[in-house]
Amino acid sequence: MALFITNTNNITNFETTYHVLLNTELNKSFSIYGNLKKQISQFAQSQSFEGNYNESFIFNEIDNDKSSSKKFIGLGAKKDLTNEKIFRCASSITYSIVSSKQKISSLQIVLSNSFDNIKVEKFLMGLFYGHYYFDKYKSKKSNLNDINITIISNNISNSTFTKILNKSKNVIEGVNMTRLLVNEQPEILTPAELAKYANKISKRKNVTCEIFNEKDLKKMNMLGIWNVGKGSANMPRFIHLKYKSVSKNKKTKKIALIGKGMTYDSGGLSLKPADYMVTMKMDMAGAGCVVGVFEALSLLQPQNLEVHGLIPSAENMPGPNAYRPDDVVVGLSGKSIEVINTDAEGRVILSDAIEYANRLKVSEMIDLATLTGACMVALGNYTAGLFSNTVRQAEKILKSSNNAGEKIWELPLDEDLRSSIESNIADIKNSASTRYGGAITAAMFLQHFVDKSIPWSHIDIAGPAYIDSKRPWLAPGATGFGVMTLLDYLGAI
Repeated sequence: MALFITNTNNITNFETTYHVLLNTELNKSFSIYGNLKKQISQFAQSQSFEGNYNESFIFNEIDNDKSSSKKFIGLGAKKDLTNEKIFRCASSITYSIVSSKQKISSLQIVLSNSFDNIKVEKFLMGLFYGHYYFDKYKSKKSNLNDINITIISNNISNSTFTKILNKSKNVIEGVNMTRLLVNEQPEILTPAELAKYANKISKRKNVTCEIFNEKDLKKMNMLGIWNVGKGSANMPRFIHLKYKSVSKNKKTKKIALIGKGMTYDSGGLSLKPADYMVTMKMDMAGAGCVVGVFEALSLLQPQNLEVHGLIPSAENMPGPNAYRPDDVVVGLSGKSIEVINTDAEGRVILSDAIEYANRLKVSEMIDLATLTGACMVALGNYTAGLFSNTVRQAEKILKSSNNAGEKIWELPLDEDLRSSIESNIADIKNSASTRYGGAITAAMFLQHFVDKSIPWSHIDIAGPAYIDSKRPWLAPGATGFGVMTLLDYLGAI
């Protein structure tokens, strides 16, 4: 099911109309309805509606046995309006229909007069984003009917609107690919199946995909991935996606995006408690994000860009061949890892992917991983943690996250904590000797494998990648977090 969105300058008598307005635009919005202005204004006052962000009221009109509904949604003050607020406002409109029993096939939305092209784009992305629910395994399906939406905006031409609409749709296609992968049950989404999704994208222009199986991993000495995955009946994979456009710029950067792809994490021999195993299908959200970015890149086809998507993928299971605490793993980098806790497996597989990126001689790299519960303790489940060896790259990522409306907060790489991951028998150990600063020590483990000449950032998405219960603008399950931030960072949107 899909949204069909068009643009016009004229408001008509639709059965359902939404008005999205700043707190200074109340009278102007009410005036559209002529003789009804006074009634709407009085009703708004009775509801104490002032146009603050997230405030709303519905005015129902019955005329000649025909009824129409007019919903007014406040955006607050112009100076406080952010891309995140616009995105959530739009998403809440379509998601409220999806999650309700209303059979709405068409509606119109009157946008604030303050909306420029960027704000319209973010609003359209929100509309597409909200029209989603993962109901594959439900006998009673969600209300994902086709909806025709007419956007009323006086500040944008039809040709510009069409360009923005297509871009917004393609971006959310990438986001929803991530959501699909992360929401899928682990019996279906094995490392081999994840590789198939990546390979499908390579059928499109400017995208290639290499897939390395368990035999390849051993031959290539990618033993971090092999050791973590060898305890499962579903063997590990390493996926190398590449997007390279026709470039007119000789200085085009070669960027690596690395995504942790644990399609299921039981903890291995260091078995998780039962309650902590639930939702561990989402431990491949970093990989899902990278696949989602490539889905969007294949549709958007941005110029002057070379991106490598590197995905180490495995299942962490306590099988008869599982790796053990006290094992020493030597992977692609040649650096030895003392295994303290088999449930700290994500960083072990990422060490091989980072070394692979080093050998590609990339200009910079970013990894995304649902790496630590400690990051969730520190920042909650709305915000990702950022760690970086380069101030310039960190600032650019933070700017992109703000543009995308996805919350990221920078945390330090604290040298005082480095001794806690030093090993007596190996180069490094995969779990710190202290429970304090767990997100930091995990990031510093990854940093150990990064070529010091390469700008690198790690984004811990454990908190915002997946939610257990719905939010007013968002279905429960995978959120697709990170895709829009990375697309903005790459200059693709």
